[in-house]
Amino acid sequence: MNRKKIALICLCVLCVFKVVSINPKIIDTLEIHKQIKAFDIDEEILNFKSNFFSSIVFKNDSILYYNPNGTLHLFEISLGENTNVSKISNSLYCGHNFNRELFIHNNIVYSYGGVGLFNSYPRLIYFDSDLSGWLEKDIKNYPFDTRHVLSSWKIGDKIMVLLNHFSESVYNKSDEICQFSFGEIDLTNFEYTQNFTFESRDTELGPKPTDYFYDSEFYSILGKYEDKGKIGYRAFDKKKGTLIRNSKLDGLKRVDGLSYVYVKDSTVFYRSHEGEITSFNINSGTTINTKDFLKQYKGRANNYLTSKIIILIILFLLLIGIYFRESLIYKLRKKNKLPNNKVDNALYIEEKLIRFKNGIISREKLDELFNISHYSYETIKTRRSMIINHINENGNMLITRVRKKDDKRFYDYKIS
Repeated sequence: MNRKKIALICLCVLCVFKVVSINPKIIDTLEIHKQIKAFDIDEEILNFKSNFFSSIVFKNDSILYYNPNGTLHLFEISLGENTNVSKISNSLYCGHNFNRELFIHNNIVYSYGGVGLFNSYPRLIYFDSDLSGWLEKDIKNYPFDTRHVLSSWKIGDKIMVLLNHFSESVYNKSDEICQFSFGEIDLTNFEYTQNFTFESRDTELGPKPTDYFYDSEFYSILGKYEDKGKIGYRAFDKKKGTLIRNSKLDGLKRVDGLSYVYVKDSTVFYRSHEGEITSFNINSGTTINTKDFLKQYKGRANNYLTSKIIILIILFLLLIGIYFRESLIYKLRKKNKLPNNKVDNALYIEEKLIRFKNGIISREKLDELFNISHYSYETIKTRRSMIINHINENGNMLITRVRKKDDKRFYDYKIS
């Protein structure tokens, strides 16, 4: 046998192996659902029909894991001539891990992030087969003030993550500027590295939760159910952080227990009811639109840095202004030439403070007594400090700051 024939045979074998290796076996959802119902799990919690195709990950072509959205149930499903479903977890309904990132790394199932019950869970957990339950995985250098995992995707041995952090007021409101950071978790040593930070009022900064999900090394296929049994597919490029919609993806039908859509390398495969497989390049067809999330994050970070520089310049100028103003006030104090009116007249204010002597009042109440609460923030701070200093210098009474009992970040004022 000559070399050309050997090379041709090897090529054919390689092609056959490639086709087999990228073709998950038929997923008989009716049979899977039937076997899962035998475990007597509340159908409302399970929500099988709506979330099955967004809650599965493949160990290989024949074995997949199903983790119903918002629960800690875990099923191992063996595909083939006879479908077999095993419940491998003892964990029950959790409620805080809706729309989590579900993935497999080194044959271990992980769940990252999630929301629910008016709360969020910004941590990484993994399934321990020996314990038949989930355990939290510690991540070195992970931000302690992380509030919510806004967006994440696994690529190679890393998870790229966009985190939302707690603000100073603890409760992030819709009209409040929030703090974000973008970084990566190394799955070889479970260490977090922050790449950049930014501030924004917008919290819709990542791909939205989907009803269909298939993940591969460099691309993910995301699908959102639409009216009349249709579905809108998008491809997510993990390297670029870009969500793609094109005419080829729009031409795909909604899958069920016999048909299926999956991706290998940069090729999308569609298996019909009859078992016929068609394929196309994920970037082929007419591009309808793209959303570059990574570029969006970096752009906000650059704008944030520019804003910080501008703020620093403004603060510097304000400090210079305050310095000269304090110098002037100091000179006026030395000459005892404070304005003789009800706002700055220390004796008048002391008379109003007598009834609060040996007590504690709030900052707001103190500003009201000083009659300065109608001024701007910076003016209030300056006048409050000036009046307190003058009263303390008079020696008739003493005003000191004390930390609030219910929130140590803020202060009240003690009159003695």
